[in-house]
Amino acid sequence: MMADLDSLRSSIRRLVPGWNLPARSLWLAACLGVLIVAVTIRLVASAQISPVHVKEGSVPSRILSVNVMSDEILLALVPERLIGLSVVADSESSNIVEEAKVIPTRVDADSERILMLNPDLVLIGSHHANVARQIESLGIPLFQIQGFESIEWIRSLIRTMGTSTGVPERAAHLIAEMNARIENVSRRVAGLPRPRVLLYSESGWVSGAKTTIDDAIRAAGGVNVAAELGIVGGGKVPQERVIMADPDVILLRYSRTWESGFRQALLGDPAFRDVKALRNQRVYGIPARLLVTSSHHIAKTVETIARHLHPDVFPEASP
Repeated sequence: MMADLDSLRSSIRRLVPGWNLPARSLWLAACLGVLIVAVTIRLVASAQISPVHVKEGSVPSRILSVNVMSDEILLALVPERLIGLSVVADSESSNIVEEAKVIPTRVDADSERILMLNPDLVLIGSHHANVARQIESLGIPLFQIQGFESIEWIRSLIRTMGTSTGVPERAAHLIAEMNARIENVSRRVAGLPRPRVLLYSESGWVSGAKTTIDDAIRAAGGVNVAAELGIVGGGKVPQERVIMADPDVILLRYSRTWESGFRQALLGDPAFRDVKALRNQRVYGIPARLLVTSSHHIAKTVETIARHLHPDVFPEASP
């Protein structure tokens, strides 16, 4: 850890001419202009979110998002205080490609780059733990995101972000809008036969119980075959088990860059010829951004899946 910090300090001296300060001075310089949050903001891996303690009267004004989830949520909550978004904001994994154009700065998990932008709150995913530790050690308030296991978790994430950025009322409104859309779908499919659905990838990866996809399939009026197979979280399933499970519907990730030829390969595979989903022509592509989202855009995921599972109930085309 100390080696990492020494390396970061050395890099900063190279980036900023004349910056040759002792550790204590560097610490103060890094914290200059930062509104100090009483404790680091952490999001634990469950829907039970730890309380957020912010110094009374202080609200972060230079917020930096280094994660596509926080990109999507913060653009809906506090666009006026965002100084940068993650590099993923402009990709196929993002639901905010157009909206993100109002924030020109893009940042990846680079401690030097983050520090030079002088944020007073950084939001980053737990998969960048080393970078998060460096940022935290320099006194920059940090919101580290981990979890991703349910729609209720998304609600808690939005609520916690709203509190930490001083806009709890905006967060409550965003959650209410998301809930209304999901509840509208669930109400319309209530009492209908529930097709057995599998989200399937070229690698055999599926999403089982305790995932946002499991919640989305159930809210859309389906049964998640991966959960039936005993998968918890994400996991790989052999082709033979998929064939034996015989799903009514297979959902595939639609993307220009990922698995672009998988749908045709699956449809032409003789081993899958008798699977119900292929026999009844119920293999559908879902935009990749809707399958990876962990923000309020999950409502769009539910609506899109529901249109494929229950086309008679949702005849309208997806915009």
